[in-house]
Amino acid sequence: MRDNEQVARFTPVTPRSRRIGRELRQLREDAGLTLEAAGKATSYSGARIGRIELGEIKPRPGDVFELLKAYGVDLESESAQALAIAAQALRAEVGWWQRAGSLGSKYQAFIAFEEEATSLRHYEPTLVPGLLQTEQYARAVVSLGRETDAEAIENRVKARLRRQDLLTKKQHPLRLHAVISETALRTVVGNQAILAEQVDHITKVAARPNATIQVLTFDAGQHLATYGGFTLLDYGTEGPPLGYVETVAGELFLEATADIARLTGIFNALTTLALSPAESIKFIEGKLWK
Repeated sequence: MRDNEQVARFTPVTPRSRRIGRELRQLREDAGLTLEAAGKATSYSGARIGRIELGEIKPRPGDVFELLKAYGVDLESESAQALAIAAQALRAEVGWWQRAGSLGSKYQAFIAFEEEATSLRHYEPTLVPGLLQTEQYARAVVSLGRETDAEAIENRVKARLRRQDLLTKKQHPLRLHAVISETALRTVVGNQAILAEQVDHITKVAARPNATIQVLTFDAGQHLATYGGFTLLDYGTEGPPLGYVETVAGELFLEATADIARLTGIFNALTTLALSPAESIKFIEGKLWK
């Protein structure tokens, strides 16, 4: 059935859909086929195949087999069967964030990527990172953001707090390395009591073996991350890193090797300029935020 006969079902990109798409793209390129040529060899358009490769469309096992056949891959091979099984699991995949309500597709995609990451590196220049926020601080931040509906605000606050379960799960907790600017620690969000509770919470999270917190003080001077914060998600052997940047115009996911290298270089420079983890905690505890 051609694409114009059936509307494709789009869902937020997830690490699994991205991984399957990456493997299918590699097989297509190994076969020497362009997207247009692949479309002519199958019942799909090149545009649809491209969206499958980007992870924007979750392929059915039948889709996978048809593409593999066009690419000259043995359908009885272990790799072909594994891809089909992965596609079947992918279509049955429903994350808690998809049932949360009032969460935008980009935010849902970020949560999905975050859920499968092994480690996360984050720089935040103006606010405490979401994975470190207390409930009251998060509510104050969300209330000042895009959401105005009370139910939508509560849904986003609950989602932010649930994301933090990654830091405390028993099996393979997320490794977090956050560089927080002094500005973020001094900016009163909500009121002084909320800020005091928030900075106290940071020191408690920093005591966890999978969390590294560094403070970039005013004394550090100029640095390369003057344009805003960013996140680097790492997946170990499961796939390449992913960059995430929030801007006033929207969110950006970065996959290009050059972009990842640049963000990594900036983050490494920031960790050198920032106080050490031990010095950072002393700095926080020594200030009159309480």
